[in-house]
Amino acid sequence: MKPTLKQLEYLIALKHEGSFSRAANICFVTQSTLSAGIKELETILGQTLVDRSSRNIALSALGEEIYDQACIIHENVDGLIALTRHQNEPLSGTVKLGVIPTIAPYMLPGILPHLQRDFTELKIQLFEDLTERLIDQILRRQVDVALLAFPYQADGIESTILFEEAFVVAAPKGRYTNKTVTTEFLDDDEVLLLEDGHCLRDHALQACKLQKPSHKKTFSATSLPTLTQMVSHGYGLTLLPEMAATKDTLPTNIDILHFAAPKPTRQIGLAWRKGDSKSADYKMLASYIQQLQKGQNHPIKLPIQA
Repeated sequence: MKPTLKQLEYLIALKHEGSFSRAANICFVTQSTLSAGIKELETILGQTLVDRSSRNIALSALGEEIYDQACIIHENVDGLIALTRHQNEPLSGTVKLGVIPTIAPYMLPGILPHLQRDFTELKIQLFEDLTERLIDQILRRQVDVALLAFPYQADGIESTILFEEAFVVAAPKGRYTNKTVTTEFLDDDEVLLLEDGHCLRDHALQACKLQKPSHKKTFSATSLPTLTQMVSHGYGLTLLPEMAATKDTLPTNIDILHFAAPKPTRQIGLAWRKGDSKSADYKMLASYIQQLQKGQNHPIKLPIQA
């Protein structure tokens, strides 16, 4: 009797999650089914793979070695499936797409309808989360590919840049007559930013050469709409990516101020696990999104003009 792929998948999930219940959830089985599957694997191999003596579930030394081999086997099987699928029909099957909150509501409405039209066999499952958690989910194979903002350094990740996007300043309407500004214009006391953990906060601070004083007005906001509401009520300024600075997404009592060259920017790109067997599909997806942007039906609305 030989181990099955399903049993190896259970072991991989248990290693990643450190919990039988969480591993069962991501494998879409009951906890008893997953536990029984791993017990069968141990019986087949004649060795204990899981240390169940403590509250925190961990693999034994041999279990870690079997896990490494299981990952290789799982990757090779995925490669066979992906190779066949790509030959028959690229960008098909289920793709788990992660997106950060400062991109999702602005890009997805312009991308998803085109994907549904042009790739009828493709099923997108969306996961919205912060960059750090999405990267972790990619490495754990819980997310396939993610639409992120760069620069962002992460080991074991391959990425491709789609485009570069400028920042703009959102200000209370009528407060400033000059609609073109420089980074020196920004007063640290007046700039409202997202809470720590959002890469947009870090990118904005770095791109606009702002410091991080403790007295900066930083609200525990997890979304750009919340910050723009604060601006619309006169609480200060905020930095927005261009894709978020449209008439459809902003309150009417906000002015958009544009930076003079050189403009502070961030990069938008796709990221996936290095060595993923479906890398060719992700590169095709990146090219497709870039072509959408260049077409007449632009997926991202242009920012409000000064």
